[in-house]
Amino acid sequence: MHELSGFLLSLHGAAREVPFEDFQDHALKLLRQLVPFDAARWGTARHDARGAQFHAPYLYNDSPESLKDYETIREHDRCATWCLTHLGTVANFPLFALFGKSSHPGLGNYVRRYRHMHGLIVGCKSGEDGLRQAISLYGAYEDTPFDEAQRKTLEVVFPHLTEALQTSLAFHMERLRPHGGAGVWSLAVCDAAGNFRFVEPAFRDRLRQEWPGLAHRALPPHLTRLACTGAQTSFQGRAALFFIEVLHDTVFVRARARLPVDALSRRELEVAQLVTEGLTHKEIARSLDIAPATVRNHLQAIHERAGVHSNAELVQQLRRAGH
Repeated sequence: MHELSGFLLSLHGAAREVPFEDFQDHALKLLRQLVPFDAARWGTARHDARGAQFHAPYLYNDSPESLKDYETIREHDRCATWCLTHLGTVANFPLFALFGKSSHPGLGNYVRRYRHMHGLIVGCKSGEDGLRQAISLYGAYEDTPFDEAQRKTLEVVFPHLTEALQTSLAFHMERLRPHGGAGVWSLAVCDAAGNFRFVEPAFRDRLRQEWPGLAHRALPPHLTRLACTGAQTSFQGRAALFFIEVLHDTVFVRARARLPVDALSRRELEVAQLVTEGLTHKEIARSLDIAPATVRNHLQAIHERAGVHSNAELVQQLRRAGH
């Protein structure tokens, strides 16, 4: 009992203190002290016509190639299907024995290649439209199975793991929200396939403004494709701006309605940002190596484009925009 209490205290403390990008690794290392395992997966999944579809889960001591190979056999994996339809119940599967007797030889080859000889697997509801969060712990040695005490331990701590991950998500979201324009920004969290794990009502409003013809039950395809291109990217639409950050299998998106200052050119924005720092025309001119008269011309154009009548109004709009 003392060991379990210490784990829970450490886990929930880490949710607030450990950066989100490191949290799952940290949490699994803590869990390994309670339930020894050799490899693990933790992420979102969905049960479709072909079985369990995993969306770029976090891998702990597991090969990325295992996900590619799993895609070719997933319709035959009844163990994963069982867990995604019996939520909250941890299953203890001797995978080498079950898949070795399967009529599909690829299953047996798979568990031997990636050393998924034993599995403790559990899932729960996560987000919308049938999305699940799942954790799979794997034992690599045929003669070292998981026991019933370990199964029960994972069943007890699994809700804490999912709740701690949500806490870590919430803290990271607030770090992403620009402080200067906090009132106009809304946020959503998705998996790698664009399925919502969390979404603020105002974020859906931004989506409706930009893509009025979509149902918005998930991230629009255009933003999902952008999220697949890199760790950080952005999209400036007709009605709204979206900024995307990807960490492991999690996509963070912040959005706001377009403001007049969003139409400024790069040079105009440079001038405007120096105005917010309190620089005079001459100081801005020296900083950008241009003439003071050019600064005045830029500011006149900036005021017209932004629809403001003073530098004070310009600064206020820039801060609302998060600049």
